[in-house]
Amino acid sequence: MRNFLLAAALAASVSGSVQTRPPAAFDPVGKWTYATRDDAGAAITGTLEISGKPGAYAGTLTSGPERTLQVSDVLTSPNGMVVMANLPDGGVAVIKVWKDDAGKLQAGWGPIRTVIPATVERAK
Repeated sequence: MRNFLLAAALAASVSGSVQTRPPAAFDPVGKWTYATRDDAGAAITGTLEISGKPGAYAGTLTSGPERTLQVSDVLTSPNGMVVMANLPDGGVAVIKVWKDDAGKLQAGWGPIRTVIPATVERAK
């Protein structure tokens, strides 16, 4: 009985000090297929291919033989990613992919036609 109480006390003290790890970031690497419409309303399908590792992702967004956009940035969170691809007119396509409450992937996108320069610095 004494050993049981000692083991229970030890288990309680260890479980109180166990640190939980933050959730793993969403893994964007791979080939993704999509179906959507372009900003004029026409149906489009294609692929999004991402390679690399956190902090150094690269990729392409393809919707036809002559329609490939270069991925400029990939940002991840535990539940999804935001992909930015350069548009031919100098704008940016922003694609958001996330898991809903049931764990099913959802997505949406939109173009930013004008990118307005800004300055930013960390507040002191």
